[in-house]
Amino acid sequence: MRIWPFSSPADKITTYRKSPAGIEQVAFQDLPRRPQSGPDTVTISSGQLQEQIARKNDKPPAPVLAKDTGVNPSLMFMAHDPKDKASLAFIEQMALVGQVEDFHVVADAQPQDLRKAEKKLDKQAGANTTWISNAGGHDSWTEDHGEFTSDGGVIVPAILPKDTEIDSWVIAARAKRYHAMQDQGEKHPGCNYAIQGFMNGRHAQEELVNAALSTGTQDIKLATSYIEGGNILNGHRPDGTPYALVGRDSLAITSRLLPGQPGEDEAVKQVAADYGLQPEHIIPLEQPGDFHLDMAMTLAGPGQVLLNDSRQVLALQRQWISEHYKHTWFNRDQQPSDLAEAEKKANKTAVFEDIVEKQLKAAGLEVFRVPGVYPKSVANIQMNFLNIRQGQNDRGETFAVSLGGEERAEKAFARTLLEEIPAGYDRVHFLDRSWTAETLHFNGGIKCRTKVKS
Repeated sequence: MRIWPFSSPADKITTYRKSPAGIEQVAFQDLPRRPQSGPDTVTISSGQLQEQIARKNDKPPAPVLAKDTGVNPSLMFMAHDPKDKASLAFIEQMALVGQVEDFHVVADAQPQDLRKAEKKLDKQAGANTTWISNAGGHDSWTEDHGEFTSDGGVIVPAILPKDTEIDSWVIAARAKRYHAMQDQGEKHPGCNYAIQGFMNGRHAQEELVNAALSTGTQDIKLATSYIEGGNILNGHRPDGTPYALVGRDSLAITSRLLPGQPGEDEAVKQVAADYGLQPEHIIPLEQPGDFHLDMAMTLAGPGQVLLNDSRQVLALQRQWISEHYKHTWFNRDQQPSDLAEAEKKANKTAVFEDIVEKQLKAAGLEVFRVPGVYPKSVANIQMNFLNIRQGQNDRGETFAVSLGGEERAEKAFARTLLEEIPAGYDRVHFLDRSWTAETLHFNGGIKCRTKVKS
């Protein structure tokens, strides 16, 4: 391990891998690296960008690229924003991981920020990073900006006026759904969690259009539906049939955009048409107590879904909180209230997770409940191990990249992926944990910051 000031961003990456003896931690710096070639790029002007967005594309789209373990990433698109303190650090680390797992990072910044960002990037990471300029809408959450298709095309969500009242549409639809649950004898889960629309407020869909044009993609389609990328999870069943989990908040927004504002069934048909799928392949899913599906679940192998289990998280937090107070003489009278607060948070999110589990199983998917999302407590930092970027490298090895967390929690999640889930993961990388709180403060993880092209 290098000692500051000679340390590298690679020193902050923690890697576990499968071995004949079980899981083992390995030094990331010791893993073999293979040079990755970057794409040819051009600079797109603001006028060219807007011209492309206004262009009509009636070509039926190919199916969107899957987000399960079967995808083989070649390019990983990311965005730098100097107001987002973590964005450059994560670009560096993903570029380093790409040298191990066979993908190249394409990072964009607005013209006035590009040169400074390129100079600040770690030299080793810079060897696996191509920078492009973006004169359009912009934010760091590239996963939300649209979807690449299986043939390399791009589909972006409808670009709506910036003052569109997406938030009020979402809240009204949630209230209607939850009251209907209550009428059927189920517990009203409440609806006081984050909403969608931030991306559209910045017209950040333009960022993916710019990235696609800059790297040579001309097949770009503007969808009628509005689905932020974190709220659609595309996968395959064991027989190869595609499916897509779509959060009901997104279907509610889409229904508002259709003539006559029809119900969910018509919204599902529109999403299927926009994303190259059949309506029967779309699985409407209740939000798991968060504004995007990918903040509480991830797809694994064919037909497999990893879903957070707040009760398992609570069991661990109870243990950690008790240990915390056992080793301190200060504020011991606070322990009961800290335990009660952890229990309150877990009980709240467990209601949503149970609803989602029933819906996933009803759709014929295999569900694994795992402790992956940890609210902050007196004994642990906030952590999210389910907002992961994953895939197969060029040698057929399955890898996952997660936000970092406390060592005990990282090791437990590595064991879950590498030993307990029958999805065939070979390796999991945890990024620098010092940036985890910064990114989760803005409700986003490493998957939120990346977009894959195969």
